[in-house]
Amino acid sequence: MSAVTFSPDTLSRETRSAAPKAAAGKGFFARLMDAIIAARMEQAERELSRYVQLNGRDPLN
Repeated sequence: MSAVTFSPDTLSRETRSAAPKAAAGKGFFARLMDAIIAARMEQAERELSRYVQLNGRDPLN
């Protein structure tokens, strides 16, 4: 498992104030699935960049 952290510069005041309004329309499980998908995408990107560093080439090209 990994933790996602944000710096204070990452989220502007507008983003922080709009977040509860945008999330209010989604249910708990929809938000949970969105978070899981985002975490898995970040993990895949980290693994791909690690592969490129170790092997010196991009497997997708």
